[in-house]
Amino acid sequence: MPIYLYECVDCEETFKVRHTMSETCECCALCAGKNVSRIPTSFTNLSKQKTIKKRTGDVTNEFIENSKADLAAQMKELEKKR
Repeated sequence: MPIYLYECVDCEETFKVRHTMSETCECCALCAGKNVSRIPTSFTNLSKQKTIKKRTGDVTNEFIENSKADLAAQMKELEKKR
């Protein structure tokens, strides 16, 4: 069953109620007041998001290439200081 969010005008509090889509909450769960209204809530997309997985070898090769580039940059920097 879905959870709905309600607001009570009497006690100015919000509360959650679990019920079917065809039901409504008639009284406040906190103060038993009769002036309640359902607060519209947005839903989120719960579908599985596609993720791109990299193979271990690809990650390793990427690291090696980045390390080579860093080493080359450091070597050029050292040559300039000499």
